Amino acid sequence: MQDEMILQLATIVAAYVGVIKTLGVNPKYSPLIAIAIAAVFVLVPNDIQNKVTTISVIGLTASGAYSYVKNKNGGGMNV
Repeated sequence: MQDEMILQLATIVAAYVGVIKTLGVNPKYSPLIAIAIAAVFVLVPNDIQNKVTTISVIGLTASGAYSYVKNKNGGGMNV
């Protein structure tokens, strides 16, 4: 897997975990949730992975979920 793809998926997973935390899930489960979401992306075939990644980027961006992974100082992504 290319480094660029890994960084993209890490950002997507972080955004999903941020969304899940806002739903009231106990933060102590965040690492397990992140691993489960990452496993879905990594274990599916490449063509499905590409489509799920595209859907995730579009959906998370449109919903503003990428703000969950921003630094509190207003800096870049917190990956």
